[in-house]
Amino acid sequence: MKFKPLNIATLLGGWLALADLLVWLAQLTNAWPVQALTWLCLSFLPGVALLRLLRLQPRSVLEGILYSLGLSVLVLMLSGLAANQILWAVGIARPLELAGIWGFWNLVTIACIVAGLVVNRQVLHTGRAHWPKVSKVTMLAWAGSLCVPFVAMFGAFRLNNGGDALVAETAIGAATVIIIYMFAFRNRLSNATLAWCIFAIGLSVLLMTALRGWDITGHDIMREFRVYTMTHVSGRWDIAAYRDPYNACLSITILPEVYAKLLHTSGLVVFKCILQILLAVCPVVIYVLLRRFVSKLGALVGCGLFISYPTFINDSAMLTRQGVAYLFFALALLVALHASREKVHKVLFVLCGLGVVLSHYSTSYMFVAIFGAALLCKFCTQRIRGWRMQWRGDKFSVLSPGMVVLLALATFLWYSQFTGTANGLMLTITRSVANIPHLLSADNKSADTSSALLLSTHKTQVDIYQSYLAQQPEVGNKVAEAAQYTPQITADDIPTTPLGKHLDTVGTQPSVTADLRQNFAKLLQLLAALSVVYATYLSVFYATYSFARKKPFTLPLDLMCLSVAGIVLLVAMVALPTLSLNYGVLRTFQQLLIFLVVPLVILLTRWGRLLQPRLRTLVATTSMAALFVLFSGLLAQVLGGVSAPLTLNNHGLYYGLYYTTTADLQAYSWMKAHIPANQDVRAAGFAKAIMHDPRYPFSKTGILPTQKPTGTYVYLDQAQIVAHTFYVNYDGSPLITTFPVDYYSEWTNQLYSTPTTGVYR
Repeated sequence: MKFKPLNIATLLGGWLALADLLVWLAQLTNAWPVQALTWLCLSFLPGVALLRLLRLQPRSVLEGILYSLGLSVLVLMLSGLAANQILWAVGIARPLELAGIWGFWNLVTIACIVAGLVVNRQVLHTGRAHWPKVSKVTMLAWAGSLCVPFVAMFGAFRLNNGGDALVAETAIGAATVIIIYMFAFRNRLSNATLAWCIFAIGLSVLLMTALRGWDITGHDIMREFRVYTMTHVSGRWDIAAYRDPYNACLSITILPEVYAKLLHTSGLVVFKCILQILLAVCPVVIYVLLRRFVSKLGALVGCGLFISYPTFINDSAMLTRQGVAYLFFALALLVALHASREKVHKVLFVLCGLGVVLSHYSTSYMFVAIFGAALLCKFCTQRIRGWRMQWRGDKFSVLSPGMVVLLALATFLWYSQFTGTANGLMLTITRSVANIPHLLSADNKSADTSSALLLSTHKTQVDIYQSYLAQQPEVGNKVAEAAQYTPQITADDIPTTPLGKHLDTVGTQPSVTADLRQNFAKLLQLLAALSVVYATYLSVFYATYSFARKKPFTLPLDLMCLSVAGIVLLVAMVALPTLSLNYGVLRTFQQLLIFLVVPLVILLTRWGRLLQPRLRTLVATTSMAALFVLFSGLLAQVLGGVSAPLTLNNHGLYYGLYYTTTADLQAYSWMKAHIPANQDVRAAGFAKAIMHDPRYPFSKTGILPTQKPTGTYVYLDQAQIVAHTFYVNYDGSPLITTFPVDYYSEWTNQLYSTPTTGVYR
């Protein structure tokens, strides 16, 4: 079958008309099937039109889907930004209402379709349309993986309603079965089917965290929702209203507002579901990238390592701006490492890089640093090779001075000139350089540096506790009374189960699961470093001597340089004080793992060749299933004796810090109505209140008796009232202590109370 340019443009125009009809129906009916279809149109139509405009033919349908999704998200952000700036300039007070967003999205999409018709005159040839024969193995994989996200969703809902973790545990078990099924039948499943299964597992993991609570739950996501609320309430994105790096991220300001308006849904749905879907696509991009270098078995192992990494399972759902940036970053790497690069790949790389810049500041800074260091490594490699053999450069490589300068310039212009939010980066760099003499000190590093392989430091709970109490006391007239109520370090672990007690009798503590989690991060870093050394050795050694015909597979030069740069930056993150406080080591390695997983899996593949094929499959399957069970929290739930994961419990550190109850929301409403905004109002988790109202008077978390000045209003939630526990993050480190609620009962006035909350002065 042949499709002429006019036919293709007509089909895209019809698709646009259908999308507009669905947007209109979504406003009228608010029906979720219509909203789902609308989201599909928004997520792929502009990207397909852009691919046509770029005259880019992806290597496979799967690659085309991934590129279309990324480009469509970029169009949503840019069209929303254009509506915000242009309509405001012509006097429209609320440019981010439906009419403005809808109109500019249509204009940009139509422009892409028309430009594609003019620029791309190539005829599209396709095979004869027919329904492919689907095997029972494939149908079972699709059906089973489709069910897992819904089970995870109902598991979170059951916990939110005060139920047990049975359904959530079932979701983890079902995902583990899908993992085993993928490994066992990988040769009978297509890449598209395996990619779908990977997406379903990743989405299930994210939804188990994101859907906890009927409100926003998590650390960074609360602050993200705050800047979204500012945009939503004012109907306009204005960086001057809150000049903060969070507000400079279009992924959590304009993008969710565009989704909310066009789909006629709430911001809660966008943050808890739609943005999670975008992050869940990232492991699929990694699978496609791995398949260029390794077999299906190796690609599945690499995706399993990425999904099972502690940061992805525990924290990624709370970092939505980073999730969108990761999608663009992974797509940029997919373009950069294309086997047969052309000029169009540079354009596509620039578009993906722009998506990273607009989505997240830290990921952008890391993006520039990685490619800058990799370019330096490439230059040195070329010089070394030039001494021994003639070097043939690749003029279409994106790892070139021009592309790196362009990427750095875009980052500088957006965060320094347009938004003026780069002060934090400069302050962090200045402090890091000033504190170089204290490289091995734990005082200026986050707790997760203990998971680093080299130059790591470890803060004990006692160290954190003493440092926290050493803060300048702020008490007023009741110093003596407050000093009598000194809190003590405590824990909020899962009770040890009978199986855990039996394990203890044979000499193994149930807390071994926590040790395994930390040691796994170190092991993965060690394997990544070894794989980079191995790949570098192969490249240099076999390029030096004359038996090139016998050399084994080596990494492309660009990927090798990126890998070396990644390891160097990881060491810098651990070594330089204060850097890890702003962008933790675990989060750094998660981003680096997007491409470091390639040499890592190649090294594992080399070792795996020492085993028989069936034994190799058995070891890979067992290892990935065991890692998923371990880091998803299921093993900890079975044994007990460790910190309670939020996905399976209604207690624990994350639950105490970030979970918002109905009683909390009612108390916030009362305080807003009865306490003047200029007062000092404190709470252990003040981010819960200000995310819905940025002007709320909460300012500090100091609510211990020795931290409370006279006249201060203090809000106590169920963690303090019911569990008598105080949770706080201090300098990037978690701290759990007892809470002396008796002090508030005896020495302060109670202004508001429910069985689980109270307001005191």
